[in-house]
Formats: sequence, structure tokens, C-alpha cells
Amino acid sequence: MGNAWLKPALVAAVTALVAVTAAVVPGTTEAEVAAPPAPPASEVFHPVVREAAAKTGDYAAEYTVYRPADLDRVRGRLPVVVFGNGACRHTSNDELLTLETLLAAHGFVVVAVGGFAEPALTENGSPVPAVITDAITWAERENGRWGSELRDKLDPRRIGVAGHSCGGLEALVAAADPRVKSVLSLDSGFFADGTLGYGRENLRNLHTPVLFADGGPGDVAYANSGENYDLVTVPAVRATNAAAGHTGFVYGQRGELPDPSVREEAVRVLVAWFDFTLNGNRTARGYFLGAGCGLCGTPGWTVTSKNF
Repeated sequence: MGNAWLKPALVAAVTALVAVTAAVVPGTTEAEVAAPPAPPASEVFHPVVREAAAKTGDYAAEYTVYRPADLDRVRGRLPVVVFGNGACRHTSNDELLTLETLLAAHGFVVVAVGGFAEPALTENGSPVPAVITDAITWAERENGRWGSELRDKLDPRRIGVAGHSCGGLEALVAAADPRVKSVLSLDSGFFADGTLGYGRENLRNLHTPVLFADGGPGDVAYANSGENYDLVTVPAVRATNAAAGHTGFVYGQRGELPDPSVREEAVRVLVAWFDFTLNGNRTARGYFLGAGCGLCGTPGWTVTSKNF
């Protein structure tokens, strides 16, 4: 007879445990209870497709999409990050092509302001926050459109906005939209006198975590980045690399000398921030918060946080 009687009892006990666990998390299936936690986005890397956004409506700009190439191999629906350009360029996103490609490689769908086949970087525009909010609307519609490769692949509950310089200002204004769950200001921030048409009163409209990343005293946005951080009342992080200047994160420069590692560090910041704030990944959270935060220990960076 041996211990055969233990098997039915063990099965019953395991079944009861699964039932209790599922009851604690309503709507959780047995498969989800047993599933291991998702790895940090920094440990995930996908081949990427860059493609023109489908023209399905009347929007303030054209868009380019950066996404994992094989959407069927991606676990669950993907978070979306809308990215605005330096100089408020609305026709080309070539300047940020590397940052946007690498962000997508780590499991995000990036909807970038600017057309797919528009390489010119001479445009110098004015802020139009609708280019950011329209991109969110585009993503929502693509997620439900029959025939779209993105149909049912996007998570409209996990939308972040980001932008460099003038594009960061567009993102900060657009972040008032209730659909936005996270914002990243890259070498940007509102001027005290409302230069470019948007003043610091817009900071009161933020309702999500915000990261201000800047390139130190050599960055023309350095003062704005710090003063905006001081004013916000939402959870916020300020991350400064004193040698990056205004464009070091974009072009890979440290102290005006070529150094691709600066851009690699900026990509890690982008990926970890949106992994933390959109995916809820605790490892990514530890990259910014706590005495032993990962970015705090990266040479050349200073990090402060509040309201978490």
C-alpha cells in the first residue's frame, strides 16, 4: 500500500491552494498564477521593424512606428511610447532613430512624430502638443482596426509620452491627457517666462510619474529641467549626466567628444523608466529609487527622486 494514499490528498491540497490564490487576485487563471514574473525589459531584445504608420485619419502629423518584428513571439500586449522630436520637428524623426529603435527592441511600440521617408533635419518648429495626443489616438485605433498588424497587440492602459528638447515640452503638455501613464522629459522643461508659448503652470496638470533627464550645466535645458523637477507634485525623478550636454544622449557624445556609451546609458534610462512606470517591473524601479539604485551607481550620473 505504501504512501499511495498521499497522492489524492496532495492533489486536493494543491488544488485548494490554487483556488485560494486565484481568489486573492480576481480574474487570475491557474496558468497565470503559475507563470513566472516577466524579466526586466533591459534583459529582453527583439529584432525591430521601422515602418510608416498607416494613414487612417486626419492627424496633426505623420508618424513612424518602431516595434518588435515578430509580434506573435511577444508575451502579452505591448506598452506604447509616443516620442516627440528636438526642435519640434514634425516631418522627420531621423535624429532620434537610434534611441527609438533600441527602445522598441526592448519590448515597446514607439510611435514617433514624423514621416517614415522624411530625412531632413533642418526644420525648426513650434510646440504642437496635439502631435503627441493624436499619436495616442492613432495607436488606440490601430489596436482595434481590422487588418492592422497591431490589432489586439497594444495595451491602451500603458501609454507613455517622451520627447527631446522642444519635443519634451510637447510631451509635458500632452501628459495632461488622462490616457497617459508616464512621461519622460529629455533635455527639456518649461521656461519661467513661458517661452515657446507654454508656461510652468502646465506642470500642475501632470498626473503621472515624470522623469527629467538632462546633460548637466552644458545643456541649455539644465536649469529648466531642475526647476521643473522642483515644482512638480507628482512622483518624479531627476537624472543628470554632467558631461552629456544638450545632445549627448542623442548622438553619443561626452564632453563634445564621440562616446557611444553615453547613448547606451541613455537607452538604459529610457527602457528602465518605462519598464518601471508602464510595466510595474520592480527591478526597473530599483534602477531609480533607493540608496542603492542602479543609475545612482553609474559613473557620471546624479539622481534625485521625490513623492514615490
